[in-house]
Amino acid sequence: MSIQRLKIKGMTCAGCVRRVERALARTPGVEQATVNLATEIAEVVLAQPVPEDTLVVAVRQLGYEAEPLAPEAPATENAAASLSPRLLLSLALTVPIIIFSMLLPLPAPYQGWVLLALTTPVQFGAALPLYKAAYGALRHGSANMEVLVLLGTLAAFFYSLALTIQGHAHHLYYETSAVIITLVLLGRSLEARARGRAKRALESLWRILPRETLRWNGTAYEPTPITQIQTGDRLLIRTGDRVPVDGVVIEGRGWVDESAITGESLPQERAPGDRVLSGAMLTDGALHIQAQAVGEATMLAQIAQAVAQAQAQKANIQRLADRISAVFVPAVVAIAVITLMAWYITERDFAAALVPAVSVLVIACPCALGLAVPIAMLTGATRAARAGVLIRGFEALERVRRIDTLVLDKTGTLTLGAPRLTRIHTDGIDEATALRLAAGLEQAVRHPLAEAILQAARTHGFNPAPIRDIQVVAGGGVKGRSSNTADEPSNLVLGSPRFLREQGIPTDKAWNAPVLLAIDKQVVAGFEFADDPLPEVAETMHALRRAGLRLVLCSGDRPEAVQAFAQQVGVDEWYAAQTPLDKAALVKRLQAEGKRVGFIGDGINDAPALATSNLGVAVAVGAQLAAENADLILLNPDLRTLLRALHIAQAIYRVVRQNLFFAFVYNTLGIPLAAMGYLNPMVAALAMSLSSLSVVGNALRLLRLP
Repeated sequence: MSIQRLKIKGMTCAGCVRRVERALARTPGVEQATVNLATEIAEVVLAQPVPEDTLVVAVRQLGYEAEPLAPEAPATENAAASLSPRLLLSLALTVPIIIFSMLLPLPAPYQGWVLLALTTPVQFGAALPLYKAAYGALRHGSANMEVLVLLGTLAAFFYSLALTIQGHAHHLYYETSAVIITLVLLGRSLEARARGRAKRALESLWRILPRETLRWNGTAYEPTPITQIQTGDRLLIRTGDRVPVDGVVIEGRGWVDESAITGESLPQERAPGDRVLSGAMLTDGALHIQAQAVGEATMLAQIAQAVAQAQAQKANIQRLADRISAVFVPAVVAIAVITLMAWYITERDFAAALVPAVSVLVIACPCALGLAVPIAMLTGATRAARAGVLIRGFEALERVRRIDTLVLDKTGTLTLGAPRLTRIHTDGIDEATALRLAAGLEQAVRHPLAEAILQAARTHGFNPAPIRDIQVVAGGGVKGRSSNTADEPSNLVLGSPRFLREQGIPTDKAWNAPVLLAIDKQVVAGFEFADDPLPEVAETMHALRRAGLRLVLCSGDRPEAVQAFAQQVGVDEWYAAQTPLDKAALVKRLQAEGKRVGFIGDGINDAPALATSNLGVAVAVGAQLAAENADLILLNPDLRTLLRALHIAQAIYRVVRQNLFFAFVYNTLGIPLAAMGYLNPMVAALAMSLSSLSVVGNALRLLRLP
C-alpha cells in the first residue's frame, strides 16, 4: 500500500471536493481518496500501483487541473495572481456598465447594444473558469456553486439580450450579470490570498532548512545541495548555520536553538554522541555531524507531513458539512425555480419574477460551507505545530475534547530526566572525600549520573580531587589513580555494582545504590539519585484537574518512590511497579468503567497503553517522534504543552462552529429574503462573497492564538 499526492486546481466548494474524491476512488487500484479544499491537495491511498497519469486524467475529466505533488514542499502558488487578469478585465468593464445602467444612461437606440458589448466579455471571457468548473460538474450529473452563479447570470444576460433585440432600453439586467461575476471573481481572489497565507504558514516549516551544506569529500568540506546528502555523510555545521538533516555529533561542541522544531526556548548544548535535529540553528561553536536521517525521514519532514495529513483527514463535522453541500445545490435550484414560477403567477411579469430567482441562485452559493471546516483545520494544525503539538489526524483532535480521564507515566514524562544526587552512603570515609573523589573521576565522563555528581560537588563548593590515569569504560564506569599522598590511596573504581563485580570487587554489602565507589578493591561509598519532577508539573496537574480530568499516575518505579512523587505533584490516585502490559490493562479497566481515557507517556515503553487508550499522547524527544501509537505528540518535555493542546483543540472547534454559523446564516436568512424579493442580485452576490471572506478570516485568527 502506498500514497500518491496530487495538486488540484480549480476547486471552489465542498461539491468540487466530493466529485474529485469520487472520481479518484473509482479509479482501479485506488483504495481511498481524500481531498482538502484549503490546501488543494488530494491524498490517494493505493491498494496496488497506479500510474500518476491515470489519476491526473481522472481529475482532468471533471474539468479541474491536476498534477503530481513533488515530495519536497512546493513553493506557495500565488493563486490570487492567477485570477488578477480576469478580475481586472471584469472590473474595467463592469464600472462603465454600472455608470451607463444607473447613473448616465445613453440614448435609447444605443443603450442596450453598448451594455451588451461591454457585458459579453465579462459573461463569456472573464467568467471562463466558472464555465469550466460548471461543465465538469454537469458532465458527471452533479451541480456546484458555479452552476448557481451561471444560472443566475445567464438568465439575466439572455433576458436582457432578448429585450435589446426587441428594441427595449429599459428593464435591462446587464449590470446584474457583470456585477455578480465581478464580485465572485473578487471574492475568489481575496479568498485565494487568505488561503495562501494559511498555506505559507504551513510551508514555513520547510523554509528554515538551508539549500546547501558543507559535506566532507575525503579531503575537505565542500558546499553541497542538501538534496544530495545521504545517510552516513559527514557534515560541518558552523555558527549561524541551520542543521540540514538529523544526525549525531562526531566532533566539536556547540549550542543549538531547537525552538523552531521542539518549542524548547533555551539553546541546548551538543557534544560528541549527542543527536541534532534538522532545522535547529547552531548559535555558538562548530559541529561535525554524521547524517542519520535525510529528506522525508527527518524529524522536520515528519512534522510537516503530519500537519499536512492531519488537516487533510476529515473529521466527523467535516463529513457532515460535505453531506449537506452535496444536496444543497439541487435544493437551491429547485427553490429558484419555485420562486420564478410563484412570482410569475403572481405578477404576470417575467422580468419581475426573474430578479428574485437570480438572487436565490446567487446568495445560495455554498463556497463558504465548503471552506468552513478545512480552513479551520489547516490553520489549527499549523498553530498546534508552532506550539509544539503534533496532531495526527483530526479524529484525534475530536477525541481530545471528550476524554475525562488522563493516565500519566512518571519517568521521562513528568520528570526532568536529569538525575539529582540525593544521598551518599559511606563506610570508612567521610561524605566530602567520597564526593570529591567521585567528582574527580566523573570529570572525564558524559553521563547523566556523572553530571549529577559533578553538580552536587559544585553545589557544596567542593573541588574535584585530582585524578590521573583515568580510564572510561563505556556502559560500565571509570577507573583511575588518585594523587600519591599519604592519606589518599591510589586505585579508584566508580560505577555500577555489576561493573565493580566485573573488576573483581565484592559488593556483598546491601548498599542499595546504583553507583558505588571502591578504593583499593574495597567499596567505601554508594550514591543515590532521584529524578525530580518538572518545575511546572504541580501547576499543570492542578490546571488539568480544573479542566475536569481525573488524573491517574502510573509508573514502573517502586511503590515508595511513586507514592512520594504523587504527593509531591498533587495526584491522589497512583499505581506502581507497572509493566507495559500492566499499564495497558489499567487503561482497559478504566474504559470498562465507562471512562474515556487518555494516556500520556514517552511513546516507546508505553506503546501498548498508548495504543489501547482512547487518546494516546507521547512526549517526544529526538527519535521518540516515531511513536506510531500516539494520536498527539508533544514536541518538548514541558507538560504545559498538553494544556496548550487542549486549548488549541477547543479553539479549533470553536472556530469551526463559528464558521459553519457564518456559512449557514447567509444561506438560511438570505434565501428566504431573496425569494421574497428583498435582495437585489448584486447585493446577494456581495453577501455571498462576504460569507467566504468571513469564514477564512475567522479561521486565520487561530494563527494568532497565544
